[in-house]
Formats: sequence, C-alpha cells, structure tokens
Amino acid sequence: MADPGAPASKPPSRLARDSAVVGAATVASRLLGFARDVLIARLLGGGPVADAYLAALRLPNLVRRVLGEGGLNAPFVPLYLGIARERGPQEARRFASEATGNLAFLLLVLVAVGELFAPWLVLGLAGGFAEEPATLAFAAHYTRLMLPFLLLTTLAALLAALLNAEKRFTVAALAPALMNAILLGLLLVLHVYGTAPERAAQWLAIGVSLTGLAHLAMILLASRGLGLPRPALRWSSDMTRLLRTGGATLLAASAAQLVLLVATQIASIEPGAVAALYYADRVFQLPLGFVGVAMGTVVLSDMADAAGRDGPDAMLGQSLALGLALALPAGAALVALADPIVSVLFEHGRFEAADRARTAGALAAFGYGLPFAIAAKVFGQVYFARRRPRLPLLSGCLAVLVAALVGLGLADGDNAARMAAFAATLAFAVQAVMLGATLIRDGIWRPSASNLRPIAASLAASAIMLGALPLLLKALAAPLALDQPILYRAGALVLLCLGGVVVYGAVGGLLGAFGALPLRKRRA
Repeated sequence: MADPGAPASKPPSRLARDSAVVGAATVASRLLGFARDVLIARLLGGGPVADAYLAALRLPNLVRRVLGEGGLNAPFVPLYLGIARERGPQEARRFASEATGNLAFLLLVLVAVGELFAPWLVLGLAGGFAEEPATLAFAAHYTRLMLPFLLLTTLAALLAALLNAEKRFTVAALAPALMNAILLGLLLVLHVYGTAPERAAQWLAIGVSLTGLAHLAMILLASRGLGLPRPALRWSSDMTRLLRTGGATLLAASAAQLVLLVATQIASIEPGAVAALYYADRVFQLPLGFVGVAMGTVVLSDMADAAGRDGPDAMLGQSLALGLALALPAGAALVALADPIVSVLFEHGRFEAADRARTAGALAAFGYGLPFAIAAKVFGQVYFARRRPRLPLLSGCLAVLVAALVGLGLADGDNAARMAAFAATLAFAVQAVMLGATLIRDGIWRPSASNLRPIAASLAASAIMLGALPLLLKALAAPLALDQPILYRAGALVLLCLGGVVVYGAVGGLLGAFGALPLRKRRA
C-alpha cells in the first residue's frame, strides 16, 4: 500500500502533457506580446508619449513577469500542500482564505497610495522626467490608469497558484497569452481609426487594467469547481511562514526585472531613450523566454530530483551547457544584427531612423548580457530547488547596485539607452559570476571536462557564426533596404537568421557543442 504522505509522482504522459501545455502557452504569450510591442512602436513611435507610456508600463510588466507567469507558485504551493498533507484540506483552505484576504487588503492600500502619489512613483521609475514636465504629466496619468492591474492580476496569480497546487495547469498557463491578445486587438482598432498618440496611449493604459480584470475573471471561472476561498483578514503562523519564505523568493526571482527598472531610470535622462530601451528589451526577452522554457521543460524536473542531496549537483553542468548552447548564438546574433532586426520589426509609422539607431544600440548591448542572464537563471534554480533563496537574493541586490552605479557613471545625454542596457549586462555578469563561484566553493557544482567542452565548442561556433553574419548581411542588403516591401524585408531577415542558425549548427555539431542534449533522456 502506498504511503499517503508521499508525494504522488506523475505518469510520464501527464508530465509531458503538462510541460507541453505550459511551454506552448509561454511561447504563445511571448510572441503575442512581441506583436503587441511592434504595433505600439508603429502607433506611438519613440517620442515623449512613448517614453511616458512605456515608463508607466514598467511596473505592470514587473508584476506580470514575476507573478503573472507563476512567481507565486514557489512560496505558496509547497506550503499549501504541506498544510493539506499534515492538517487536512480544511486547514489548507483556511490558509488560502487568509492569503487571499491579506493580499487583497495590502494591494488595495498600495494601489490607493499609488493613485495619490503617481507623479512621485513615476519619478522613482524615470527620474529624468523631472526635466520634462509634459512627459511626467503623461506618465503620471497613464500610471493611474494602469494601477488597478496590479490588484487584479496579483489576486489572479494567487488563485492560479491554488489551481497549480490542485494539478490544474492549463488555464493558469494560458492567461498571460489572453492578456496580450486583448491588448493586441485594442491596438489593431486604434490603428484602424488612426488615433493620435496621446489618446492611443490613454486607451492602451485603460486596456492594461482591463487585461488584469480578464485575467482574474478567467481564473475565477476555472476555480469554480474547487470552491473558491473566502477572503479572511486573519493572521496566523502560516501567514508568517509565507511572508518569510515567499518574500525572499519573490525578491530573488525579480532581480532581473529590478535591474531593468534601474536601467529605465538611467535612460530617462535622454528624450526617446526610455522607449528605445523598452523596445530593445522586448527583443532581448524573446530568446531569454525561449531558453527559459527549454530550461523548464528539459532541466528543472531533474534538478528538483537532486534537490534533496547536499553534495554536488550532477545536473548543473549539463544544464548550464544546454542553456549556453542556446544563449551564446542568440546573443551573438543580437549583437551582429541589431540594426536590421530593429529596422524590420519597428521602423514603420511614427518610429523613425533616430529611434532605430537608439534602439539598435541598446539591443546590441543587451546581446552581450544574454549568456550571463541565462547562466544566472540556471545557477539560481539550484538554490530555489533546495529552498535556499538567500544567495540569489543577495546576488540580485548586488546586480541592482552594479546596474545603478555603472549606469550613472557611464550614461550621458546622447547614448543613455545603450549605456543603460550595458549597465544591465554588467549586472547580469556580476550576478552569474557570484552565484557560480559560490556553487563551486560550496561543492555543489564541480566543473568537469565533459561539461566545459560543450561550452567551449558553443563559444567557438558562435564566434564563427559572428564572423559569417556580416557576409550574409551584405548578400541580403538589397531586400533588407527600407524602401522594399515589408514582406520582402521580413523574408530577408528570416533568411539571414536561418543562415546564422545553419552556420552555428554545422560548426557546433562538428565541435560537439550539443553534448548536453542527451539530458532529455529520462530515467525509467
């Protein structure tokens, strides 16, 4: 007879299905979000209205990335399931009611304070707007319209964590894609009517809060069969445990987003730089998101199996090699192809040549940081799997400090977006080095030739691809020209990227860059 206290293991088919659903939904959300940002660039351009709207959007994006895509799972789900196992389902429901009630009350207070002090909140995100009163006024107005999103989507994220605890993954995974689809539809309507930038940004800010409402409604509908927890303003020892463990975990998980908030603050000293940094970050997030999905579907379940051991983590070296096999060529491509990528994707409508130059400079700077961001993500997962978030939290705080100091030291009025992105890259590097060095010092990671050889091969193959891309770019210069039809330009960009993939794949295969891929084999 099975031990009732032991966690039930998923059948392989169920595990594969859940992983496929979550991975596909994440990819769909990223692609819809990217299409949304292409239309935002076309509608708002890169001027003061775009600066104001995109600075205001930073806070909802922080919440959406950290919480809306599963950030509450790590602190809430283990505690909820532990209470259910030790004290019964009724006690677990009581805990869920307390969490819902206290979180709702806290969010109501924070949103009310934000509505009252919106201009000061904006200056906390983009202090350079103090010299641009019109941009500051726009940003404060848009911030007030977006703040209800924080309340709605955070409550939805908590209920989604409850769904995940009950092994219901599909609706929670699809919710971010639904939110992006709503904004995409609104953007298409605004384009059809030729709405002026100021009015369009106002409607988009309202649309952000409406997506939060849709997110909450979708999760509520999916939760009906579970018996929704009734919010309760009680404080118990379980809430203290949630606050103690969850706060550190969420702060550690949000380090990369806090670095980007600091970068936005730095970029705000130059008109148009906040918009340029935002558009560059959205392109940067595409490969970062795809690699994150690969890490989640291929690596993390094996890493979790090893989490109970205090000795070396045998999966870590292979995880790192696999992540870098994807991140190194993607980062090299962002560096080499920043200008044509930005031109083809964004240089339409009100997005002009000066906006393209600023955005391409920031994108190239982000490209150097992609491998470090992936390495930090892999290293951090080891600590999260072992329920030891202290070091990821400390390294994240150090990364934010580095971004602030470097950005303020290097930024000037002409290259603020590029310098802000470069500061973020250095912050990712510092975080990755700190985490990796500590893993080696503590004996959790013991680098071996079998793990380092694929990384060296990936690096060499990426360098050769980096040398080949300018030749490919020269051959496709004519169809990439600005006066060509957009379909020709998009097709040429796809061919250019495919050419880079072929070169990297061929050279990497010969050199053994993909030695980590057998990680996909699962134990019987």
